[in-house]
Amino acid sequence: MSSIMMRIGILFAVLGFGSLVLEQFDMEFRLLSWASDMQPTFGIGLGVLGLVLIGGSVAISRTKSAPQPQQQFAQQPPAPGQQPYAGQQQQYPAQAPQQQYPNQQG
Repeated sequence: MSSIMMRIGILFAVLGFGSLVLEQFDMEFRLLSWASDMQPTFGIGLGVLGLVLIGGSVAISRTKSAPQPQQQFAQQPPAPGQQPYAGQQQQYPAQAPQQQYPNQQG
């Protein structure tokens, strides 16, 4: 969407500020001939609107390209009565890991 907004903003800025320049040479864009009696106010307004659209497009693209902070979820122990997943030892943060020794008979 920001690409379309950028293109429309550039078009408005060129038409608006271009109509101001062309008015000095007693010329006009055919597209804006209906607004010849509203110049230079209409040209300035259209050009400023174009700049606002360009600025909005740039701001939107920057927020989309900024890296979002990733949320890291702590691994929670299984609920009481549930078996841990395969390959996972049941361990709680307050307990130190226990070493497993082979059964010694003696």
